[in-house]
Formats: sequence, structure tokens, C-alpha cells
Amino acid sequence: MAETKLFQDNKTGKLVEFICKQDKDFAMVKDASGAVLYMMLDQLIPYDKEKGRMPRMTVPGLIVEEEETAPELVVPQEDIRLNLNMATAEQIQKRLPGVGYTTAKKIIELRMSLSGERFANLKQLENIPRVNWDQLIADDLIFIS
Repeated sequence: MAETKLFQDNKTGKLVEFICKQDKDFAMVKDASGAVLYMMLDQLIPYDKEKGRMPRMTVPGLIVEEEETAPELVVPQEDIRLNLNMATAEQIQKRLPGVGYTTAKKIIELRMSLSGERFANLKQLENIPRVNWDQLIADDLIFIS
């Protein structure tokens, strides 16, 4: 007698008997009541009577294609740097070390006095004293856009 290939449905936990592969995505299976069903191959997890549920693996006659992995992100999804053209005085004070609320207000006043009310480059920030701008730029904590 041929060995029965048992699988567990990943979604319902129900045990099914593998009959045959239909196409690249579906398999014909039979459940405990004898009903023939079509299930997605990626739903089926090998099952052994002695061991129970086993890790997903390739079984002869049942080829499950490996899922494609997403490419590594080049640009981080969340920028932790502070955009000085959009930040409020409160945000500047909280996010930049060594910058108090009074200095943060001076940064906002300088930004508002510029044409277009925007910083064009980071060199314009050197007009604000008592802030180590070179260190903030080197630590990649600020940017302008």
C-alpha cells in the first residue's frame, strides 16, 4: 500500500490527504470526510502521524516555489533627521542637543527673514551663535529641503 501523504491546512488546521498537484498554485486534496477540495499549495504544511506538524519543506511531487524576497531598502523609510525648513521651534528644541527654546526661536526668525522663508543651504545657519552646527551636520541630525 502506498504511503499516504498527509498535510495540515495552515489556515484551518484541518488534516488533508494530498491527491495530486493541479497547477503551479493549487493541489487536489481529500479531507477526513472524503470530500475532494482544491487548496493553495502554500497553505499545505507536511504532517507526520508520529511527529505532528513539521516545518514547511519540499516534498517529491509537490514543488512549492520559494517566495521572492524584497530588495534591501537604500533610502530609509523613516527619516530621523530634522528638516529645518519645516520644523517648529518646539521640534527644534526637543530634537537638537544643545539647542534651547530661545535659540530655536532665533532659527525660526532667521528662516522667516530669508527670501521664500526657507533656508537655501546649511551655511546660512552659521548666523545663529552658540550652536555647534558642524557637529549637528556631521551627526546627520539636520537637513533642509
